[in-house]
Amino acid sequence: MHKSLASVRVLVVLFLSVLVVLGGIIVGVGTAIFYMWLFAFLFCLSIMEIGQVFVNQVVKNKYGTFLVFCFFYAVAGFVFGSIVVRFLEVYLNLSNSIIVEVQVGLGSVILITGVFQGVCFWIRKNSNIRQILTQEKQNYLQHSFNALKSQNVIEFLQESLINTIDLIKKDQTIAMVQIEKLTSILRYLLQSRDEKFVRLGAELKNVKEYCELAEIHLNQKIELLLNLSEDFHQTHIPPLVFQMVLDNQFKNYDCASGIRLKIEVYIENGKFVVVKTSNPPALKNNVKNERFINNLKQRYQLYNKASGVSELSTADEYFVKLPLVIG
Repeated sequence: MHKSLASVRVLVVLFLSVLVVLGGIIVGVGTAIFYMWLFAFLFCLSIMEIGQVFVNQVVKNKYGTFLVFCFFYAVAGFVFGSIVVRFLEVYLNLSNSIIVEVQVGLGSVILITGVFQGVCFWIRKNSNIRQILTQEKQNYLQHSFNALKSQNVIEFLQESLINTIDLIKKDQTIAMVQIEKLTSILRYLLQSRDEKFVRLGAELKNVKEYCELAEIHLNQKIELLLNLSEDFHQTHIPPLVFQMVLDNQFKNYDCASGIRLKIEVYIENGKFVVVKTSNPPALKNNVKNERFINNLKQRYQLYNKASGVSELSTADEYFVKLPLVIG
């Protein structure tokens, strides 16, 4: 946008300088055309730059308004124009009638330039407002994102502690294994909770431990297949999105005792990571899925990639497609 306005400013300066030269020829300013054009170009360029300086300063100021810009530009234009006219009157020894024509011509240039800079003012002002609104939206999404992550960590910790207490009463050996895995997962959750995105490789490592912990909780075998090359391990995704997907399916399988859960993670078109899980025979969580997918999209709104999040459910399998984030 700023580059386009700069190009337009140059064209306006050239156009106005040509008009000033034509006006000078018509009124009979006795000087060479080249020097007349050079003077006209420098005058138009100077008044354009003066207007641009006021646009930049007023737009940056918190209390800057269009009226403030108009006032300062009008004063600066009047003072600069008066100095130039006085210089021409002394240097070229022009008659009073020609001086009046020159004043009208230069005043017209100042007025046209002021109108142009007024348009630039509103373009810059609206651009700044959009940037502020975008930043506020990003801050809101970041706070919502952090709140959602904290909620997930709290729920995960609460459920894990309850399961650990029950497991200690039944089998202390398995309980020790669960505590070790739980410690590792909680360490990862705490390390990544303030991160905007994490490496896919680190998230997949946490997925392995999370599935091993879920095997103990659900008392059933989970088959995890990571079908992707290590080249994608350095790509990024929002933290804990896999945990959301797996939690959603683990809750479905909680009531399907004895049924093996199959999970496959693979890359699609080099831009998406897909999590494919097997569906239990009787899926009773269709209403929950809508809220679940909306939470996923909320996480991706920070990266303007919410539209890339999608889900697909068949009779036997459930797919969640998540965009990779280049970071």
